[in-house]
Amino acid sequence: MTTIYPHDFDCPNCGTSFQSYLTHSTNTFGGVTTDFRPLAGGSQPDRGLIHTCDGCGFTGSADAFAGTVDEKVSRLIAERITPLVRDERSSTSRRFEYAAWIATWRDHAPDKVGDLYLRAAWAWGDEPEVESAEGQEYLRRQAIEHFERAIEGDHVTGRDAQVITYLIGEQYRRVGEPEAAARWYDRVVAEAGSDPEQRRIADLARQQKTDPQEYLR
Repeated sequence: MTTIYPHDFDCPNCGTSFQSYLTHSTNTFGGVTTDFRPLAGGSQPDRGLIHTCDGCGFTGSADAFAGTVDEKVSRLIAERITPLVRDERSSTSRRFEYAAWIATWRDHAPDKVGDLYLRAAWAWGDEPEVESAEGQEYLRRQAIEHFERAIEGDHVTGRDAQVITYLIGEQYRRVGEPEAAARWYDRVVAEAGSDPEQRRIADLARQQKTDPQEYLR
């Protein structure tokens, strides 16, 4: 089972002390999706992986709360995120989106930003009472945009590049654009090297192009 415990944080942006939850253990009894989301049996671990300050809305992993926040980012948090956290209960998906905004403001690499948007898309719907109907497609398209920047800007290489190329295709498939998906799947196959893991991802790309599945077999 997934175990999540309360943990006290001090916000590096505004100094507020608040309590969030940390994931201490989980499992993959629910399988793994074909865009590589591991699913636990029972509750999902995601809410214990991302934390939002109750005071200002600063958001990140546990490690982010040990750092500092520069003036530019602090100002943007105050303008863009603080009003939202005061007016709504932030779902896990929304927290990953806040983290993606902050990563963008901090000029983090586009693949890192894309990963946060993908995690936001994964978590979307886990708390349906607070999610909008169109939110997941938007988050997947944001992941696509940032992953494409990473590939075209040569921010990633080797197996990492192949995985991201595959994920672009898979996100296009999941937002209903099979022709765009096929182009990226074909690129995965064309660029696969001799490494066995790269060949496995190429085989997965072929499957998703011709006989798409929702879960890894």
